[in-house]
Amino acid sequence: MHNSNALALGQEQVRLFCLYIEQWFNGTATHRDDLYEAIIRTFHPAFHLINGDDQTINFSMLTQWLHQVYGQFPTRTVKIENFNGYASSHHVVVTYTEIQTTGDTQTTREASAVFLIEDNQALWYHLVEVWK
Repeated sequence: MHNSNALALGQEQVRLFCLYIEQWFNGTATHRDDLYEAIIRTFHPAFHLINGDDQTINFSMLTQWLHQVYGQFPTRTVKIENFNGYASSHHVVVTYTEIQTTGDTQTTREASAVFLIEDNQALWYHLVEVWK
């Protein structure tokens, strides 16, 4: 795979995840189970997240958390800015800023994501968030 194609796959995964997680938080999924599957199938089973509280969350913990937060934030919006990235033939690194807004509260995360390229798909492998 050409590196620019791999980078585009990684960036698209970030865009889709932000779209899907906003729908998940809002509880607006027409087909909740389909949305859940669309989210989790883009994660590698060895996925790890280090969040802004310096906690490590693995794939199993992520899936449990998703079940807990469906519809919990009906007005939350999620947008992304400041895409940068690098790709090789087998992995992608994407950095971006994620801004979540709920009512008058806004949280900002500087994020760095590593994706593995498998079968022409970018799978979330590692994510580090620094909360601002």
